Amino acid sequence: MKKFVAAAIAAAMPLAPASAATCWKPVAVEAAQIRDFEMMLMVSALRCRSTGSNFLAAYNRFIREKREALIQVNDELREHFRSVAGPVGALGAYDNYVTQLANVYGAGADGLACRDLQSITDAANALPPTRSALLELADAAGVTPHLSGARCDVVMAIAGEESESRAPVAVASRDAGE
Repeated sequence: MKKFVAAAIAAAMPLAPASAATCWKPVAVEAAQIRDFEMMLMVSALRCRSTGSNFLAAYNRFIREKREALIQVNDELREHFRSVAGPVGALGAYDNYVTQLANVYGAGADGLACRDLQSITDAANALPPTRSALLELADAAGVTPHLSGARCDVVMAIAGEESESRAPVAVASRDAGE
Protein backbone atom coordinates (compact mmCIF):
# COMPACT_ATOMS: atom_id res chain seq x y z
CA MET A 1 0.00 0.00 0.00
CA LYS A 2 2.86 2.38 0.85
CA LYS A 3 4.40 1.81 -2.59
CA PHE A 4 1.08 2.59 -4.28
CA VAL A 5 0.65 5.84 -2.32
CA ALA A 6 4.26 6.86 -2.97
CA ALA A 7 3.88 6.13 -6.69
CA ALA A 8 0.63 8.12 -6.86
CA ILE A 9 2.23 11.11 -5.13
CA ALA A 10 5.33 10.94 -7.32
CA ALA A 11 3.20 10.74 -10.47
CA ALA A 12 1.02 13.69 -9.47
CA MET A 13 3.74 16.06 -8.28
CA PRO A 14 5.22 17.02 -11.64
CA LEU A 15 1.80 17.79 -13.11
CA ALA A 16 1.15 21.10 -11.36
CA PRO A 17 4.43 22.89 -11.95
CA ALA A 18 4.88 21.43 -15.44
CA SER A 19 1.82 23.22 -16.80
CA ALA A 20 3.13 26.56 -15.57
CA ALA A 21 6.63 25.80 -16.80
CA THR A 22 5.55 24.66 -20.26
CA CYS A 23 3.02 27.32 -21.13
CA TRP A 24 3.84 30.23 -23.44
CA LYS A 25 4.58 33.44 -21.53
CA PRO A 26 3.61 36.76 -23.20
CA VAL A 27 7.17 37.59 -24.32
CA ALA A 28 7.50 34.16 -25.95
CA VAL A 29 4.07 34.51 -27.60
CA GLU A 30 5.15 37.83 -29.14
CA ALA A 31 8.45 36.30 -30.23
CA ALA A 32 6.54 33.40 -31.80
CA GLN A 33 4.29 35.86 -33.64
CA ILE A 34 7.28 37.72 -35.09
CA ARG A 35 9.03 34.43 -35.96
CA ASP A 36 5.82 33.22 -37.58
CA PHE A 37 5.66 36.46 -39.60
CA GLU A 38 9.29 36.11 -40.71
CA MET A 39 8.78 32.45 -41.62
CA MET A 40 5.69 33.35 -43.67
CA LEU A 41 7.79 35.86 -45.61
CA MET A 42 10.73 33.47 -46.04
CA VAL A 43 8.74 30.50 -47.31
CA SER A 44 6.61 32.77 -49.49
CA ALA A 45 9.65 34.53 -50.96
CA LEU A 46 11.06 31.15 -51.97
CA ARG A 47 7.71 29.91 -53.26
CA CYS A 48 6.95 33.11 -55.21
CA ARG A 49 10.37 33.59 -56.83
CA SER A 50 9.25 31.94 -60.08
CA THR A 51 6.18 34.17 -60.37
CA GLY A 52 5.75 37.76 -61.48
CA SER A 53 6.02 38.75 -57.80
CA ASN A 54 9.58 37.72 -57.06
CA PHE A 55 10.41 39.48 -53.78
CA LEU A 56 13.34 37.31 -52.65
CA ALA A 57 15.76 40.26 -52.86
CA ALA A 58 13.38 42.36 -50.75
CA TYR A 59 13.09 39.54 -48.22
CA ASN A 60 16.90 39.22 -48.03
CA ARG A 61 17.09 42.98 -47.41
CA PHE A 62 14.52 42.59 -44.62
CA ILE A 63 16.68 39.91 -42.97
CA ARG A 64 19.86 42.01 -43.24
CA GLU A 65 18.27 45.21 -41.93
CA LYS A 66 16.20 43.62 -39.15
CA ARG A 67 18.88 41.11 -38.13
CA GLU A 68 19.31 42.32 -34.53
CA ALA A 69 15.57 42.28 -33.79
CA LEU A 70 15.21 38.84 -35.41
CA ILE A 71 18.13 37.48 -33.37
CA GLN A 72 16.47 38.84 -30.21
CA VAL A 73 13.24 37.05 -31.13
CA ASN A 74 15.03 33.77 -31.80
CA ASP A 75 16.89 34.07 -28.48
CA GLU A 76 13.54 34.57 -26.70
CA LEU A 77 12.14 31.48 -28.44
CA ARG A 78 15.20 29.40 -27.59
CA GLU A 79 14.81 30.48 -23.95
CA HIS A 80 11.17 29.37 -24.04
CA PHE A 81 12.18 25.95 -25.34
CA ARG A 82 14.97 25.73 -22.73
CA SER A 83 12.37 26.26 -20.01
CA VAL A 84 10.04 23.69 -21.60
CA ALA A 85 12.43 20.97 -22.77
CA GLY A 86 15.47 21.62 -20.58
CA PRO A 87 18.99 22.39 -21.77
CA VAL A 88 19.44 19.01 -23.49
CA GLY A 89 16.14 18.97 -25.41
CA ALA A 90 15.87 22.71 -26.14
CA LEU A 91 17.61 22.76 -29.52
CA GLY A 92 15.64 19.78 -30.84
CA ALA A 93 12.36 21.29 -29.60
CA TYR A 94 13.20 24.63 -31.23
CA ASP A 95 14.20 22.95 -34.50
CA ASN A 96 10.97 20.93 -34.54
CA TYR A 97 8.95 24.08 -33.90
CA VAL A 98 10.64 26.01 -36.73
CA THR A 99 10.27 23.08 -39.14
CA GLN A 100 6.56 22.74 -38.34
CA LEU A 101 6.18 26.48 -38.79
CA ALA A 102 7.81 26.35 -42.23
CA ASN A 103 5.50 23.50 -43.19
CA VAL A 104 2.47 25.64 -42.32
CA TYR A 105 3.41 28.06 -45.10
CA GLY A 106 4.64 25.50 -47.65
CA ALA A 107 1.39 25.66 -49.60
CA GLY A 108 1.08 29.42 -49.18
CA ALA A 109 -0.24 31.91 -46.66
CA ASP A 110 -4.02 31.73 -46.28
CA GLY A 111 -5.73 34.44 -48.30
CA LEU A 112 -2.50 36.10 -49.45
CA ALA A 113 -1.19 36.04 -53.01
CA CYS A 114 2.46 36.54 -53.89
CA ARG A 115 1.86 40.21 -54.70
CA ASP A 116 0.26 40.70 -51.25
CA LEU A 117 3.27 39.14 -49.57
CA GLN A 118 5.57 41.30 -51.66
CA SER A 119 3.70 44.38 -50.39
CA ILE A 120 4.00 43.15 -46.80
CA THR A 121 7.74 42.63 -47.29
CA ASP A 122 8.07 46.15 -48.71
CA ALA A 123 6.20 47.48 -45.67
CA ALA A 124 8.53 45.52 -43.38
CA ASN A 125 11.54 47.04 -45.11
CA ALA A 126 10.15 50.53 -44.48
CA LEU A 127 9.97 49.91 -40.72
CA PRO A 128 12.62 50.76 -38.16
CA PRO A 129 14.68 47.69 -37.19
CA THR A 130 12.95 47.12 -33.85
CA ARG A 131 11.12 44.21 -32.27
CA SER A 132 8.11 46.42 -31.51
CA ALA A 133 7.82 47.57 -35.15
CA LEU A 134 7.94 43.96 -36.37
CA LEU A 135 5.30 42.94 -33.82
CA GLU A 136 3.04 45.79 -34.95
CA LEU A 137 3.35 44.76 -38.61
CA ALA A 138 2.79 41.09 -37.76
CA ASP A 139 -0.42 42.17 -35.98
CA ALA A 140 -1.47 44.32 -38.94
CA ALA A 141 -0.81 41.40 -41.31
CA GLY A 142 -3.11 39.22 -39.21
CA VAL A 143 -0.40 36.77 -38.20
CA THR A 144 -1.41 34.61 -35.26
CA PRO A 145 1.43 32.66 -33.70
CA HIS A 146 1.32 28.90 -34.10
CA LEU A 147 2.08 27.76 -30.58
CA SER A 148 3.14 24.27 -29.58
CA GLY A 149 1.33 24.51 -26.26
CA ALA A 150 -0.96 26.59 -24.08
CA ARG A 151 -0.63 30.30 -23.30
CA CYS A 152 0.11 31.43 -19.73
CA ASP A 153 -1.28 34.94 -20.04
CA VAL A 154 -5.00 34.34 -19.81
CA VAL A 155 -6.31 35.56 -16.46
CA MET A 156 -9.64 34.76 -14.87
CA ALA A 157 -11.09 35.74 -11.51
CA ILE A 158 -11.63 33.14 -8.85
CA ALA A 159 -15.26 32.00 -9.02
CA GLY A 160 -17.46 33.30 -6.22
CA GLU A 161 -15.01 35.95 -5.00
CA GLU A 162 -16.46 39.42 -4.83
CA SER A 163 -13.64 40.94 -2.86
CA GLU A 164 -11.00 42.94 -4.67
CA SER A 165 -8.45 41.80 -2.09
CA ARG A 166 -7.87 38.55 -3.93
CA ALA A 167 -5.65 38.65 -7.01
CA PRO A 168 -6.76 37.04 -10.29
CA VAL A 169 -5.43 33.59 -11.04
CA ALA A 170 -3.50 33.00 -14.27
CA VAL A 171 -4.58 29.89 -16.14
CA ALA A 172 -3.30 28.23 -19.26
CA SER A 173 -5.49 28.27 -22.37
CA ARG A 174 -5.27 27.38 -26.03
CA ASP A 175 -5.85 29.74 -28.90
CA ALA A 176 -9.13 29.00 -30.65
CA GLY A 177 -7.34 28.45 -33.98
CA GLU A 178 -5.30 25.49 -32.84
